[in-house]
Amino acid sequence: MDRTGLSRATVSSVIGELAGRGLISEHRAPAPHGIGRPVARVTLNRAAGLAIGVDVGVRHVAVAVGDLSRSVLVERWTSLPRGHRAAEGVGLVLASIDEALAEASADPDQLVGAAISIAAPVAPDSSRLLVPGVLPGWNGSELTEQVARRWGIPVAMENDANLGALGESVFREAAGDQLLYVKVASRIGLGIALGSSLHRGHDGYAGEFGHVTVQPDGPQCWCGRRGCLELYAGGDGLLRALDGHRPRVATVADLIRSAHLAEPVVLDAVDSAARALAAALANVALVLNPSSILLGGELAALGDLLAGPIREELQRIPFGRPVRVATSALGERASLLGALALVLSESSRFEDLSRERRPAVVPG
Repeated sequence: MDRTGLSRATVSSVIGELAGRGLISEHRAPAPHGIGRPVARVTLNRAAGLAIGVDVGVRHVAVAVGDLSRSVLVERWTSLPRGHRAAEGVGLVLASIDEALAEASADPDQLVGAAISIAAPVAPDSSRLLVPGVLPGWNGSELTEQVARRWGIPVAMENDANLGALGESVFREAAGDQLLYVKVASRIGLGIALGSSLHRGHDGYAGEFGHVTVQPDGPQCWCGRRGCLELYAGGDGLLRALDGHRPRVATVADLIRSAHLAEPVVLDAVDSAARALAAALANVALVLNPSSILLGGELAALGDLLAGPIREELQRIPFGRPVRVATSALGERASLLGALALVLSESSRFEDLSRERRPAVVPG
């Protein structure tokens, strides 16, 4: 009641209505010392509807099925080679959804919608990718159309950093936070969650943080601008900076391993990247005044090698309370759980089955 702002009478009325429709389950823990009536914990059950979440990553496809009480019923991850193409990925997503629904013993009639995470900005009113994503050949609409047609449900596609922010906000019960989620991987993205709502900007480009200029006379980025942050702090940029280093640092995993082994050249490169990221984030924090900044993506595995310089820089901001800086508690699951959270939090985009559900009638 404290979080909703509703009165006890209103909450009781809503719970009674949901119970009358067979949409909730009640669980009572034993009363302390066996005295008094046990406290009831009420949750939505799967009759209220099921959601599908999909995360299409550079090296994986992940699928989850969850109910509207935020319980993840099934979660499946499949590794793919970097640079996998849409035809391969779409087929794998469809097969993974089939398998996950079967494992969850899900009735297709209970599905209310699906959300798909992908590493690119997405037009708010469609599944059209606004710029080329990390994955070759993906345009977004093919996958959403196939999922929608196959299961007869509304499907939304959303930027992975946005969904990382939403996943942290909803599944970590940080709905009151003004939260920034920074995905530091091959490229760099930023998700902005204001409570359980996403800020996407006018055209869907909010959070293109990797293209903040950090060196005006720097090299040209693929976006056409010069000296973009991701050229210095993204995974691909760091690997380019370490080209020629021996032993060879060929992958982000190699980079993380070498950094934790305290190889001096790698540590210097990581520190330089972290300080570029910190300076850019300090400017964003001055504009948005977030309560928390969470680091996700592959490079979040650098831990305090990445987060430490950011904390130091943000502590120099002379206004307001300190901004909490931490690595994502959900780890690689953040965008996948954010996809489920999108179906839960933006109900106007998905079907509301609750009006059609009725409790089963048991013959007397």
